[in-house]
Amino acid sequence: MSENSIKTVAISNIKEECDHVSTLTFKMDVENKKQVSPRPGQFVMIWVPGVDEIPISLSEYDEKGNWSITVKDVGECTHALCTLKIGDYIGVRGPLGNGFNIPQDKDLQNMIIAGGIGFAPLKPLLLELKKKEMQINLFSGAKMKEQMVFTNFCQNIQPDCDSSYFCTDDGSFGEKGLVSEIFENIIKTFSKDKLKKLRVFACGPEKMIFKIFKTCEKHDLLLQASLERVMRCGCGLCGLCVMDPIGLLVCKDGPVFSSQILRKMEDFGKNCRNFTGRKIPF
Repeated sequence: MSENSIKTVAISNIKEECDHVSTLTFKMDVENKKQVSPRPGQFVMIWVPGVDEIPISLSEYDEKGNWSITVKDVGECTHALCTLKIGDYIGVRGPLGNGFNIPQDKDLQNMIIAGGIGFAPLKPLLLELKKKEMQINLFSGAKMKEQMVFTNFCQNIQPDCDSSYFCTDDGSFGEKGLVSEIFENIIKTFSKDKLKKLRVFACGPEKMIFKIFKTCEKHDLLLQASLERVMRCGCGLCGLCVMDPIGLLVCKDGPVFSSQILRKMEDFGKNCRNFTGRKIPF
């Protein structure tokens, strides 16, 4: 199956992560030589028959073809996904996008910064870093305790992390504050030599990512950020996810972009487009 072919699959497992967020697992045909294996940070287009097709990040996958998406109930199609039962069918197209570029130097400190449901594409990255025995520093934040995703996963992976920080806007879980602020306060204590060994990976609300980007620029840190935009096609045809003024597409050229590219995006942290193509501020 090519990246842009639709595969019909049955939901094999459903796990409720937190309020209004569920992880759906389905089985892909790994015996098919045309089936492309995912990479951390990639996404799929999910089709709910009779409703719509939307982009969703892969939150986990394995060599047996078990793929998972983590869905927040925020709209018509996501609501339809969250009401599915085991055995129900969906359409899957992908994996799509570029994914994260994983460092090979084990001396580097990998700073993983997740905001809310933005943890989803970072989860496969964490698992890959763990498998490679790389250094991991985890930052995870949400508005409140009830919106913290992957809490069990975080408990399991904490022993493999060099450090871990959890926060909520209201202080109901972990530290009180924004994850971007926690990250900034932590690296303020680092020496110049230690800062040189940091690599930052982030996903979450774009305002959060923009603050992290500003902090990284201030301290000359390399950032890879996964962005989210409205997408109709997932393959560069509709143009709704274009980033002005450089014309890169989040679906085709992203969703992961490096600091070098983010610097050139005037829309980054400021504007996106709705389904009509009209540019609107965040």
